[in-house]
Amino acid sequence: MFLGSIRQRLTAWYVLSLGLILLTVSLFWYVTLSRSLTMQMDESLHETAKVVELGHLQALDIIDPEQACALLEVYSYSQDWLGYVQLRDSAGEIACIIQGVNGKALPFGVDAGKAVNSGSVHYETESTAFSFPVRMLSVPVYRQDKIVRILQVGQSSFALEQILRQLRTISIFLSPFVVLILTAFGWFLAGRVLTPIVDITSAAQKITAEKLNRRLPVNDTDDEIARLAQTFNLMLGRLEESFVRIRRFSGDASHELRTPLAIIKGETEVALRWAKSDAELRTVLESNLEEIDRMDRIVGDLLSLARSDSSKLHLNIAKFSLTDLLQDIWMSGKVLAEQSGHSVHLDYAVTSEIFIDGDQLQLYRVMINILTNAIKYTPSGGRIDIRLVVQERRAKIEIADTGLGISPEDLPHIFERFYRIDSARNRDQGGTGLGLAIVKAIVAAHDGTITVESAVGEGTIFSVELPLDGPPKKIKTDRIPFRLYLTTISLVIK
Repeated sequence: MFLGSIRQRLTAWYVLSLGLILLTVSLFWYVTLSRSLTMQMDESLHETAKVVELGHLQALDIIDPEQACALLEVYSYSQDWLGYVQLRDSAGEIACIIQGVNGKALPFGVDAGKAVNSGSVHYETESTAFSFPVRMLSVPVYRQDKIVRILQVGQSSFALEQILRQLRTISIFLSPFVVLILTAFGWFLAGRVLTPIVDITSAAQKITAEKLNRRLPVNDTDDEIARLAQTFNLMLGRLEESFVRIRRFSGDASHELRTPLAIIKGETEVALRWAKSDAELRTVLESNLEEIDRMDRIVGDLLSLARSDSSKLHLNIAKFSLTDLLQDIWMSGKVLAEQSGHSVHLDYAVTSEIFIDGDQLQLYRVMINILTNAIKYTPSGGRIDIRLVVQERRAKIEIADTGLGISPEDLPHIFERFYRIDSARNRDQGGTGLGLAIVKAIVAAHDGTITVESAVGEGTIFSVELPLDGPPKKIKTDRIPFRLYLTTISLVIK
């Protein structure tokens, strides 16, 4: 297809642009040269007319016209004047032809007559009456404010026309070669400019889902193409990270769901073959129900995380008492900690009741999840502290324990989905590895932050910071299904 590639279009635009520029410049210089040469010839004619008029005024006063013409002719020859001179009377009739053009008189047209009668000089070029063009000047000669003679001088403009003709010929014959040179240079230049794009295209074609670690070549020059390649490389880096997380997430999710399914299938097969009584069947059904509940929790948590990934984690924003919420958390923690002998303490570093705009149900889910983990991984007789601090319209809630702690290797990954440290891989404790990932998503949806500090054998501190004025208004405020709340409660009970 003609002009189908960028290189062809760039070359065409380059040739067209430079061609128009060269044409404009050539026309400008042609017109300028033509006017300059014509002006020089006009000045020469004007000077000749002045010399003839002023140098021989006495000849014009001679009564005998023939004698006057003879004196002017002698003067003209003495000056080696190669032009043409003739005199006309005030009526425009020829008085004498001192130097004619091949024996012909210089014409005196209507325009020249009007100009002279009005007291002006008149320039014109005559090219039809002679075999070559002649530039002429008609000048009125006055005596006592009356026109008594009309002086006409002329000069051949053949040399001028020849110069301009040669210039046109050269331009016409050179134009195709100039266009060819411009096309070749434009094609070469476009190729050099597009070489990085060709390299980027070639490299991009080799990038697949299995080879996302490859990157596009980036030139050393800080130009638009280099910045484009850098932008694509950053995008590829994000895609690679997303693909790695998706693969890990898919593998972990498959593993987590396959295990309860395998248990259900195995126990059901055993019951069908060997169960002899209602009690044995009931035991199998109860075990299957536990595994089904586990799968239900996993699916519910995955649904919540999927909504947070697509920015569809809806919040029911309303103003409520944060101090009352922490009071409820503290009361629930005391009940949960009774069996293990933990002590749970609540510390308010505030002087009045604190209100916050947020989703009370989801923030309860955040706090109870962190508190449950603190109770679960703190040895018997440990201490758990819940603290509240408010600074610059931001509330900071800390939940600190004296538990096992988290190793520096595991600490950066605790908010990743399905990530569980070695000490937490006991399936009997009921964890899915999604709780902290959901916590982080809910906090982020409230425009807050969550951080963790921990030392092995000393304990862990989770810090949640939330704006008292709530998340940005662009967050939709639809309620999350109550089923997720029930999932949280079931996690706590388990």
